[in-house]
Amino acid sequence: MRRRRTRATASGGVVLAAALALSGCVLDACPAIGYQDTSPVTLRFEKTLPRDARVAACFGTECAPADLPASADGGYRVPQQAPFLDDAVLLPTTVRVVVTAAEVLHDAVHEIPTRSERTGLWGQCPGRWWYEPVVIRWDVAGA
Repeated sequence: MRRRRTRATASGGVVLAAALALSGCVLDACPAIGYQDTSPVTLRFEKTLPRDARVAACFGTECAPADLPASADGGYRVPQQAPFLDDAVLLPTTVRVVVTAAEVLHDAVHEIPTRSERTGLWGQCPGRWWYEPVVIRWDVAGA
């Protein structure tokens, strides 16, 4: 009698575990982890900038662009800190870019593209994400 009860309990446990596993109740849980990319956002100009061009940028749509010097490799990276980032902006989604020479050559707000990885058994959970380079397309006479 005792042997039957042990077998019945074991069989019931296996059936319950299989039901839970197949229903996804146990495996659908996502960890409570927040991800944030705090690296500078790269600006990639589709056309070469004029030699006397100045680049300014800021995060958001109603922001005041600050001068952005070129990096040692000639690229432009907007750091996520003042004066480019307002304290009210937690996760920037847009960047305003202004290019001037003798006159304003480009003044526009651009969406910042992102790339992310999914986690979980079926990719149902959000994972880490990164900012992709912002491609600046603009027309300049003679460029």
